[in-house]
Amino acid sequence: MSAHAAIPLLRRLHVRIMFVVLVLLALMGAALLGLAHHYTAQSALEATQRLHQGLAHYIVAHQPRPLIRPDGKADAAVMKDLATQIMMINPIVEVYLLDGQGRVIGHALEDDVALGTRIDLEPVRRFLSAGERLQLPLFGDDPRRPGQTNIISVAPVGSGGTDAGYLYVVLQGRDTQTLTESLASSGALRQIVAGVVLALVLSGFVLVAALRKLTRPLRELTAQVRAFRAVEADAADPSPGDEISVLREATDALRRRVIEQFARIEDSERTRRELISNISHDLHTPLASIQGYVETLILRGDQLDAPTRDDYLRTVMRHATRLGARVSDLFELSKLESGRIEPRCEVFCLSELLQDVIQGYQLGAQHKGVVLRLADVSHHKAEVVADIALIERVLQNLIDNALRHTPEGGTIAVTVAEEGGLYRVSVQDNGCGIAKEHLPHVFERYWRAADASETAPGYSAGLGLAIVKRILDLHGCAMSVQSEPERGTCVDFALPQAG
Repeated sequence: MSAHAAIPLLRRLHVRIMFVVLVLLALMGAALLGLAHHYTAQSALEATQRLHQGLAHYIVAHQPRPLIRPDGKADAAVMKDLATQIMMINPIVEVYLLDGQGRVIGHALEDDVALGTRIDLEPVRRFLSAGERLQLPLFGDDPRRPGQTNIISVAPVGSGGTDAGYLYVVLQGRDTQTLTESLASSGALRQIVAGVVLALVLSGFVLVAALRKLTRPLRELTAQVRAFRAVEADAADPSPGDEISVLREATDALRRRVIEQFARIEDSERTRRELISNISHDLHTPLASIQGYVETLILRGDQLDAPTRDDYLRTVMRHATRLGARVSDLFELSKLESGRIEPRCEVFCLSELLQDVIQGYQLGAQHKGVVLRLADVSHHKAEVVADIALIERVLQNLIDNALRHTPEGGTIAVTVAEEGGLYRVSVQDNGCGIAKEHLPHVFERYWRAADASETAPGYSAGLGLAIVKRILDLHGCAMSVQSEPERGTCVDFALPQAG
């Protein structure tokens, strides 16, 4: 599974970065177009006002009669002639005549404009007082369009030797064009817009290529991490995030796995040390005994009578047998824990196998004074599916363990009972029993009670029940122990019925 196949298109890191940058570029382009239009318009207004800054003075200076009569009203005939001249020379210019308070008392326009409109005189005073230091463009009220401003040219108008009002010229009489109208009418602005759009498109293509190239190692690493995690059976499905989210989850999973591995290594190392210690102890005791008796026979053999030598030799033989049994148990447990043994399941009669195993232990039980029997209530046609050799080993270990812990005069009863598609085997004795606090540990290898003595009759190396548990684990069978001190122990497990 590739990273692209797993991560939705809109969640991929390079796509999200590209989308954000393209939106920013588009916003920057729109802002640049707006600024270009604004400053182009401002520059045009400044140039127009600078070019026509003295237009009002020129008009006033070249009139044959005063524009304002002595009674303070506009001379209609002069204004009419002025309107005709303005329309012929520059039709976008609008000329108004203001009194000293800023009211419109006349105009040079073809259509009627409501007279009496008041104009803010602050821009007028600034225009007249600044002279060459005037900061352009300077805007004044537009009498024809209330609430709007426009570039102006102003000159004082006298009447009877005094300033009676102002000639107020609006230099941009037509409505200001919008950006759309400017694009439609301005070839230069259209070229600017086309250039900006082309630059954005080219930037987008370059951005896509650069992001794909720069994020390729990240995408490949994400794909490798996904493929690596896909082989893990317990790996959770990754969240539907981008590559960074996938790598964050993989890093967290790796951290958890490393912690688990370290814990397993520490546990394995602790188990290894315990195993070496236990093996050394278990092998050292019989070897030391054998060595002691053999040295005695070598050094003092001719001084010992025949019965003593025979007793020493039997003791050596007993320790050698015990040593061989422990080594055999170690090898068997090692193979079971290594996973190299697979159960070869077949159908067999469990009752017949039990009778054979019990028969093999009858002599030892009689010698110890213990009754070993297959209970009368046992099912005598119990056919199960399991590995017969491994189950035989289980039964041998359980009976052997029961014999070691059952005193003379005791009883060991083996029972087979049907239980819902299973046959349950129970081995019960009336021996010394196990303390409640020790029950959770009886299946641990090399575990034995702290007060156990190697010279006690029931002493063992602690591997028998561990081997039993490993074999039953291979069969997928559970095992349980019930015990009370001085009253005995019952160990049972269940096997699936045949058919």
